[in-house]
Amino acid sequence: MNRIDFIAQLERLLMDIPEGERSDAIAYYNDYFDEAGPEKEAEIIQELGNPGKVAATIKAGMKSSEYRGEYTETGYQDPDMKEKTQAPVEKYQTPRQRRGAGKWALIIILVVFASPVIFGVGGGLLGTIIGILGTIIGVLVSVVVGGAGLLIGGVAGIITGIVECFTSPAGGLVMMGGGMLMFALSLLFIVLGLWCIFRLFPKVFRAITNFISRILHRGRGGEQA
Repeated sequence: MNRIDFIAQLERLLMDIPEGERSDAIAYYNDYFDEAGPEKEAEIIQELGNPGKVAATIKAGMKSSEYRGEYTETGYQDPDMKEKTQAPVEKYQTPRQRRGAGKWALIIILVVFASPVIFGVGGGLLGTIIGILGTIIGVLVSVVVGGAGLLIGGVAGIITGIVECFTSPAGGLVMMGGGMLMFALSLLFIVLGLWCIFRLFPKVFRAITNFISRILHRGRGGEQA
């Protein structure tokens, strides 16, 4: 059913009321459709219901022979009738805008009140992650730097031991042995540190990012549900 069919049926159903009242009713609903616009024609027809229901409401509002009702900006109203025939066109516009504004206002209020918790938890989690990563990086850097220090000390000890052998062979050998031990430990530390930096650290970082991703994904899934 379209607007033309609706108005035609309504006019036919109102043939038993005075011509003046019938003309007012038809004019009112024509204006109603005009103000709402063609794009809302189907929505208005669905909201109004069938023409028989509208005609019955108009006749009931007139109280049979007492035609005290009138068509106003808010629809057909009768002093003895609390319920009007149909809401004005603003029903399709203003209330929806108010509901949208109220929804946004509620969201803003919730964000304002929840922001300390959100930022507190998020900041704490981020700080913890940064702290863990910083600690791991610090330990790895310390291992590499310590290995480099032992390497320098070991080389220096070996060179000093060689020189010392010319004056005191026993002392020179002891010093060379200590230097070689330091050199071996330095190689161990450097290799371990580099392995951790290039092999272990990426795995730890990937595990942390995957954990955060799962939490965020689970949160989005909960909101959609």
